[in-house]
Amino acid sequence: MSTFDRLDRLTSRAIDQQFSDPFVCTPMRSAPNGRSEPDPERAPWEGRGIFVETAADAPVDIGARNHSNDMRSLVTGANFELSVDCVRYPAAGTVRQRDRFNIRGKTFEVLQVRGYISSRIGFVLAGG
Repeated sequence: MSTFDRLDRLTSRAIDQQFSDPFVCTPMRSAPNGRSEPDPERAPWEGRGIFVETAADAPVDIGARNHSNDMRSLVTGANFELSVDCVRYPAAGTVRQRDRFNIRGKTFEVLQVRGYISSRIGFVLAGG
């Protein structure tokens, strides 16, 4: 094991102890254009991860298209991301798109699974 790997594990563990949120992951399955349902082949699992919610602004035009009566409204949304230590929670490596996470009493769906970043894996979530 390299020094970098040891430092990464030490740092990851310390960050999780200080800032992590508990979650429950429910694996889902669905047919194309079909509704999702719990996957009976993969069991739900619990873990802890770093949940990040950032503001996302999107300008939306409201009014005439020729901008003679230009009323712009800034619609404020949010981006949700979850980072999980995959050494501590190996089930994180089996998460797929459309699986669901229950974090802070809200349900989020996985939009994208980001690759391994050292010992962590990231998920881009939607919902809330």
